[in-house]
Amino acid sequence: MIDKSQIPHLVRLLDDDDPVVRGAVLQAFETIGPSLEIELGRAGISLSRHQAEPIQHILDRGRREILRTSWSRWFPVRGDKKRLESALGLIVEFQDGKGSAKKLAPMLDGLAGEYRTRGDSPDPLGLAGFLFKEKNLRGVDQEDYYNPLNSNLLYVITEGRGIPIALASVYILVGNRLGLGIEGCNFPGHFLAIAPAERSRILVDCYNGGRTIGEHDLAGIDSRVSLKDILRLECHSGAIIARVVRNLKTAYEHTGNVENMRLMDTLLEKMNAKGGSSPP
Repeated sequence: MIDKSQIPHLVRLLDDDDPVVRGAVLQAFETIGPSLEIELGRAGISLSRHQAEPIQHILDRGRREILRTSWSRWFPVRGDKKRLESALGLIVEFQDGKGSAKKLAPMLDGLAGEYRTRGDSPDPLGLAGFLFKEKNLRGVDQEDYYNPLNSNLLYVITEGRGIPIALASVYILVGNRLGLGIEGCNFPGHFLAIAPAERSRILVDCYNGGRTIGEHDLAGIDSRVSLKDILRLECHSGAIIARVVRNLKTAYEHTGNVENMRLMDTLLEKMNAKGGSSPP
């Protein structure tokens, strides 16, 4: 193990193009192992893209280990929406690096706060219009559908695009901050949201501009399926998190990242073994 006070010096040497020097630096960083990103953070070091590239495999290995060991942290969290946010925050940190998850809550707070400034009483349909029309959060293009970052809420909000379950999760978590009882709908192939409306509940398609889905829409898709049937698919945090992880497994498979794909299997196994998908 190297003296960690030497880390700033080693980082500077990453800019040296001499293969002998770079090889020695990589070997030194390998001895730090999975905690490298944590140690860089403690030293207050932000890597440039040029510096990060040669040690990215070490950083990625460390992120996998951190997610593997910290995944069960959200199991005992009280409050369904808090559990959802906690788990999805761990995904953010896994993909974006140490400390990135701390940005998620303020970003969701900011969206809720901006909606409140409109002066209207919080309303699920009004919030859908705000998020998916005014803020233009939208479904990702099909050619980029299997980008793993499309399950990362920080990326989704910043870039303004995502897959159905990620967009619905933003809607659910912002709605929770406004006291709206928006839930998930575990519809096969296309995740939806369920929002309260007067004395009924409605389906919201967050991927397609926050449009509502009624009986007439379903008739054009499959006359055997009723709105009542779909509303029975209401789901809570455990089912949403499990589906996010399964989506990530598929995305990593499409991108050829076998190690991350196997990690997603491990996360699902932990949920099944410890009952992480059931509310505490």
